[in-house]
Amino acid sequence: MIEPQVSDRRKVSMSKRNHLALQISILFLSFSFQFCIIGNSMTLFNPTGKADFEEKLIGGTDPDKILIISIEGMISDSTQESFFGPSTESLVSRVKESLKFAERDPNLRGIILKINSPGGTVTASDIIYHEIVKFRTRTGIPVLAGFMDTAASGAYYIAMGTDIVGAHPTTVTGSVGVILSGMNFKEGLDKIGVKDQSITSGSNKAIGSPFTEMTPEQRKILQSIVDSLYGRFFDIVKRGRPNVSESRLKEICDGRIFTADQAKKEGLVDFVGYFDDFVYQLVQHPKYRGSKTGNPRIITYQRGKFKVENVYQTQNQTTTPQTGIVDKILGSQSNAKFYYLWEL
Repeated sequence: MIEPQVSDRRKVSMSKRNHLALQISILFLSFSFQFCIIGNSMTLFNPTGKADFEEKLIGGTDPDKILIISIEGMISDSTQESFFGPSTESLVSRVKESLKFAERDPNLRGIILKINSPGGTVTASDIIYHEIVKFRTRTGIPVLAGFMDTAASGAYYIAMGTDIVGAHPTTVTGSVGVILSGMNFKEGLDKIGVKDQSITSGSNKAIGSPFTEMTPEQRKILQSIVDSLYGRFFDIVKRGRPNVSESRLKEICDGRIFTADQAKKEGLVDFVGYFDDFVYQLVQHPKYRGSKTGNPRIITYQRGKFKVENVYQTQNQTTTPQTGIVDKILGSQSNAKFYYLWEL
């Protein structure tokens, strides 16, 4: 047998490599296509990164519907990026789209915001609050805020846009206030001989920088912003809790947190109960236009084909940013932001 020449052997080897590369490419595209069908994230064939909303029935048999919208984790308008592009929508976007979708349903009689959140950014909290108020004004459909583990700061801010507020017996809520987190490394850097050489256009351009000491003027500037944002928060709470005197609100809206029973006693929530109580209180509300004695369908909106068999499976389907100390030092959260947030 005549052995192939070296050049022929190279051709055979290259042919095998090309064939293997083609097989890998086909396998990758096949996986991407399956992921497009099964998953909820960005794929080659879904440039928007979104599956269509689907109504998921949780329970009930009547034509009347009550929608559950989950507000979980950090309240933010940020999206989470994936290899192919945006893979998750922000909580702000999801709530707005859910409300728009709900407004087109002639059988919708009420909404329950299932809230489990320590709060979040000032602007994201305010936008969701604003969208809820607009929805109620346009439709007349009542909205109930149902607190789970935690409904603090920005989450409580959002609840002030609803018609009625209920808390689970073990809820922690309150924390009405504003925080601008920051750290200063100047003394530590001085000890190891590291100096800041930033060039700025003005004395306050690097205000809040962790590499320089804050001047009294700069601290006064930042405090004035925090005070202004807190004033807005306080006005929102005063509007949402008209039965609590302003003098008492000023005493208790100092950033402290409350148990569900304490919040009920102070008038910060309307009742304490479980999810069945949330539904009952919503159905009995004067604005509820459905049957007061029926069995309304409890629904939620989700993207994708997975089942939702009970209310505790409802979720945001968003990835929320973390704000731990390591993230503040090294991560994407190290940029300065004002928060309506409760954190330890």
